[in-house]
Amino acid sequence: MGCTMCRNEDPPPPKEPWESPLERKARRHREKVEAHKAAQKKVIEAYDPHKDPNASGDPFKTLFVGRISYDTTEKKLKREFEVFGSIKKVRMVYDQKGKPRGYAFIEFDHERDLKNAYKQGDGKKIDGRRVMVDVERGRTVEGWLPRRLGGGRGPGRQGKPAKKKQRRLAETTEKLKEKEKEEKKEKKEKDKGEKDKGKEKEKAKEKAGFSCKGLRRNRSVVAFFLA
Repeated sequence: MGCTMCRNEDPPPPKEPWESPLERKARRHREKVEAHKAAQKKVIEAYDPHKDPNASGDPFKTLFVGRISYDTTEKKLKREFEVFGSIKKVRMVYDQKGKPRGYAFIEFDHERDLKNAYKQGDGKKIDGRRVMVDVERGRTVEGWLPRRLGGGRGPGRQGKPAKKKQRRLAETTEKLKEKEKEEKKEKKEKDKGEKDKGKEKEKAKEKAGFSCKGLRRNRSVVAFFLA
């Protein structure tokens, strides 16, 4: 008869799959990314710039200005862009704490003024920072999304570098070219020296070979006469 205690024992619990620290970290990161994508998808579905109460005015006369210094005020921005035409309204964007977010919308009275500001205002320096300008795409381009939702305009048009930067770039390029020339010259001289050494070694070997042949010949002659 078997042991009754052994027969009444419960089976051992199944082993839980083991997970290394790196695998756990990767899994948690993956879960966070998936949760963020799901939340962002809901926000994108609910996003409608036409229903935004802050977005007012004619979108085809409105200019977007980004990368603005936090020290720049609406008055200063208006004064800087009035050179392109008469401005109807300037709206700086602030966060919930009342701090500027670094971008604004400028509505012009005429569409031609907007076009001038779009062509000539990109890269304009205001309070030590070069701003980026673009048309208002939220209400004018179908399917466009802001950067916070995975869209955005991109890096934008890069302005021409300053004269000092141009001179520095030219000097750096010349120095690099001179350095490359010197390196090529040194390499050429080194290769030439190695070739000359190789030729000298070959000549020395040939001379050594001729001398050995002469000695053998002399030995054979001496042996002939002594025999």
